[in-house]
Amino acid sequence: MSTEQVHRVVRLTARSSALLFAAAQATSVLRVAASASRPLYAAFLLVHAAHFGAVTRYAVLTGGRHLFPGGRSLSDVGGWPTMAGIFAVFSALAVTGWLAKAPTAATDWAWLPAAGRGANGLITAMFAGVYLQRLPVRGPSG
Repeated sequence: MSTEQVHRVVRLTARSSALLFAAAQATSVLRVAASASRPLYAAFLLVHAAHFGAVTRYAVLTGGRHLFPGGRSLSDVGGWPTMAGIFAVFSALAVTGWLAKAPTAATDWAWLPAAGRGANGLITAMFAGVYLQRLPVRGPSG
């Protein structure tokens, strides 16, 4: 795949991941659709794993240039260890959120529902932070 094609995959998997995460969160609060939350969350996990793979491929193809918001390169943020850390932390948060959605989570580990809510809150903040940076800023119209 060319760099442009991989970049398209990165964008598609990022957007799909965010939409699936939002859908999982929205359905979990709707009593009528709550049963759809866990399968949507599973789809989010799969798509985000594909996103991590695509981002890694893109970083290899581009040498990590302009990989992060604001045009920062991989070398600007600490290199591959930073990328591995981001993947590990995000994955840990996502798996915690997944486990907390299990029907028996509240009875097995009393701390898990609160941890899941916290994890999902942090994931929401991460998505919001990334996507808000992409909104165009308009100056005052004269």
